[in-house]
Amino acid sequence: MAKKASILKPKIVIAGPGAGKTHNMVDAIVTALGSISSNRYIAVITYTNSATNNIKSRLAKRIAIPENLFIGTMHSFINRFIVIPYASVVLDKIGNEKIFMQCGTDDIFDLVKKKNGKEYDNKAAAIMKSKIKDKLNEKGMITFDQTIALARECMEADYVRRIISNRLQFLFIDEFQDTSNGIAEIIEHIRKQGKTYIYCVGDPEQYIQSFDSSVKVFGNIPILKLAANSRYEVAFNQANRRCSIPIINFLNKFNGRKFNGSKFEQQLDHSFAGPPVLFINRPQNIKDILPDFNAECDKLEINARERCIIAKKKDVIRRISAALNNHYVSPDKNSRQSLLGAVKDTLLSTLQVNQTQFCDEHKCDVFHLRKICIAIIKAIRDGVISNQDTFGKFVLEKYDLKVNAALPVMVENFQVMVSEADSKEYMTVSTIHTIKGLEADAVLAIAKTESELLLWLEADHSIRDAYRDGEKTDYPRLGYVAFSRARKLLAIACLERISDVTKQKLQELGVSII
Repeated sequence: MAKKASILKPKIVIAGPGAGKTHNMVDAIVTALGSISSNRYIAVITYTNSATNNIKSRLAKRIAIPENLFIGTMHSFINRFIVIPYASVVLDKIGNEKIFMQCGTDDIFDLVKKKNGKEYDNKAAAIMKSKIKDKLNEKGMITFDQTIALARECMEADYVRRIISNRLQFLFIDEFQDTSNGIAEIIEHIRKQGKTYIYCVGDPEQYIQSFDSSVKVFGNIPILKLAANSRYEVAFNQANRRCSIPIINFLNKFNGRKFNGSKFEQQLDHSFAGPPVLFINRPQNIKDILPDFNAECDKLEINARERCIIAKKKDVIRRISAALNNHYVSPDKNSRQSLLGAVKDTLLSTLQVNQTQFCDEHKCDVFHLRKICIAIIKAIRDGVISNQDTFGKFVLEKYDLKVNAALPVMVENFQVMVSEADSKEYMTVSTIHTIKGLEADAVLAIAKTESELLLWLEADHSIRDAYRDGEKTDYPRLGYVAFSRARKLLAIACLERISDVTKQKLQELGVSII
């Protein structure tokens, strides 16, 4: 009997911001390509399209990317390798041709409630959501929130687990701290087959996902649970090659977590001193905060394109946008291809047909469908389409296509603030969730309230790790993610006047108040 090939122990690398996670992962991918079998895959999973494009770009400078190297987001990985090939086979309820909707079941349910003009108790809401899913699934339509659940159901079939593990020789997972328990379960199914080498890298302090029923406390996130599992090798990458010395020292106020008795803290990997972390004490009016931030950037000769303003609240982002007269850019997380695909899926889902049915009904080919989608994108950029109603009006008047008003159109997900050609001298403005994984020379992080700011500044791990009633997001780590985007200058501000106690807390953390 042939000896079974030995698979290396799966590895979890704990690495902080600026540790060169992407650089090291690219090195590991290139090494893996030297031993990949022609009939198997390397899958590289990220959590944003921008991170996907970053890895592809770095690899393309070193190698010709082969067909059996997949690089994409967690959802695109699950769709391609699990849901598309197996959902219709394992689950009778799923139609053969899949359409992935750019919205969640709750978005559709909210429209149903509005149309019916009634409220539902928890039991009735659950029944209605189940009916919505079943009706959509019959047509092959899958809402964004269903992807992981369907993949988990597929992975319960032993033959599916075997086939997927046989296809995957290497599995690399970036931003592993954001892995949910559902995704961790899928990864564990693959690991247990013993045919796939698994390499995960992440930073628990950058976990900013929404809490769900399986993650009520920070200690339950999979990266911490699996790092304590003897089946995984745990390694540290404590270097910080991104931030100035004052910023690294500031970030280490929030580090210090122990893994198997070893304390994690970032270490200086350069000698760039830089200015101290600043707090701009100009409450209420963003227009009063911006001149001070820009003046500090000018001192360091940081150009506009390398300046970034970050907030959690979308209403704060709108206020920043107004203060800048809309002269700003958003992080480009969607390539033209992914935007086109998202618009196509949204159009087809609101028409309640798949691509084949659309082409048959309108006696056209996929290129005509593509032209319609490009026209929709242009209309969004020109402001002709700005919301769900104008989306429906545009496709009806221009193409005689009537959308189902009960299905949402997430136009805000498609909007592009300005074209890249006109944005060279514009600052970047972003929510904390969107900016994750990106960086800038100068960052201004604006809290809406003093209580939000205090959560960002909380250094006690027992308090940082606690779940607070009514919260859906891990607030303390939101601040850490925002702060760690800065390379040279980090400035913090708050739209509420802060107390003397908060000022003292800032000073204890080494922050200079101006």
